[in-house]
Amino acid sequence: MASFSENTFGARIANAEAISTHLKSFTSFVAPTTDTSIASIDILIASVKTENSRIATNKFAYSTAVDVRAKLFFKTPDCVEKLLSPITAAVKAKLGKTSKPATDIAALAIKIRGEKKQKNDTPAAEGTERKKVDPVSQSERSYGSITQHFANIIAIVTALGTNYAPVNATINVAALTTKIETIKTANNTVTSTYAALKTSIDGRQSLYEDLSARTQRIKDAVKSQYGVGSSEYKLIKGLKV
Repeated sequence: MASFSENTFGARIANAEAISTHLKSFTSFVAPTTDTSIASIDILIASVKTENSRIATNKFAYSTAVDVRAKLFFKTPDCVEKLLSPITAAVKAKLGKTSKPATDIAALAIKIRGEKKQKNDTPAAEGTERKKVDPVSQSERSYGSITQHFANIIAIVTALGTNYAPVNATINVAALTTKIETIKTANNTVTSTYAALKTSIDGRQSLYEDLSARTQRIKDAVKSQYGVGSSEYKLIKGLKV
């Protein structure tokens, strides 16, 4: 099925408003049903505008959450990616390069860096309501995997007890525990804001489908009442909603 950009949605609501404006100027227009009356159409148009605004708000919230999460993993001096090397080095320095904790952490670090190659933080396509969107993208799977791998690293160094006491405060157990909790919160925020955005997108799509169906019935009513060659019908027939 066809997809619509934000510009297209704007044009469609503008056309619906134009149809409503024209109807108000027609002499003795009689709506065939209650839900195709001018008042009913105006109420529906207002609902669509409200949903458009809600989508803009939810899109911003989702994009912000995505950016916050990305910084925790890859884009700040104390992000997960930057912590891997000093954590690994601290364990190697204390227990040796070939020790089991050191090799396990190194293997998890490799997995995290490999998952990074799969990440894609592009927000869901808000202008493609008629396309099927995979709610669990490769990005979500990657971030979930990275979170688990990093949690496993923290579990290893925590289990080392006094054998893990780095001078660097950003990689001590307390700091890493705080970091993983912050990451979990960020993951949950991305999930919840995406859900809100997707709900708004679905709601808007239903409203537009209703608006499109009603305006088509109005066009048919105008054609029937005033005639196919009438000025009234010519004014609205080309306005696509």
